[in-house]
Amino acid sequence: MRAVIEIHKKIAIAGLVILTGGCASMSEEECLVADWHALGFEDGAAGLTVAQLGERRQACAEYGVRPDTGAYRAGRNEGLRLYCTDQRGYRLGRSGRTYNGVCPAGLEPPFLAAYQAGRDIYRVQAALNEVSGAIHDREQEREHLLDDIAAMSARLVSDEATRDERIELLAEVARLKDRHSELGMQIEDLEYELALREAEYQEVQALSPYR
Repeated sequence: MRAVIEIHKKIAIAGLVILTGGCASMSEEECLVADWHALGFEDGAAGLTVAQLGERRQACAEYGVRPDTGAYRAGRNEGLRLYCTDQRGYRLGRSGRTYNGVCPAGLEPPFLAAYQAGRDIYRVQAALNEVSGAIHDREQEREHLLDDIAAMSARLVSDEATRDERIELLAEVARLKDRHSELGMQIEDLEYELALREAEYQEVQALSPYR
């Protein structure tokens, strides 16, 4: 029972390390009381490279503390077994994050397959979002153009506008209307592209064995 509690404790700590980015900075007290096996487990479960040990060694050297390399590596190998799963690989790829090549040869193939499946979805969704954002930007610009055109048209018919000002306003209104029409055509093209991207996204999701 005690062993089970320890495992769950390590997993909980590993989750915290993942959320905080696996910072290797250690205080003097942390170095003096360090459980190097547990630290290795945390770093492995967070998918951090073995370079993390070097950062911990450097942090503790200031206090004259040397890490237990053997215990750290043993813990890291245990943590990597928790990290190097297909579900973790899929989530990593799906979020667009980088894989640091830390998984052992025996665990890496299924991890990489899932990672690539996640990256495929990330890629098509990023393209979908880009097109959608481009449409939104152009629609916003069109609304602003209409506001400007309305304001200039009101000035055109006002008694205060001079002849020269009216000439300039007419030219500017014409230019803004041309831009408004140009944006409309761009939006039509982008909406067609958006439909293609949405179809691609749905297809990649449907073919993926991971959820």
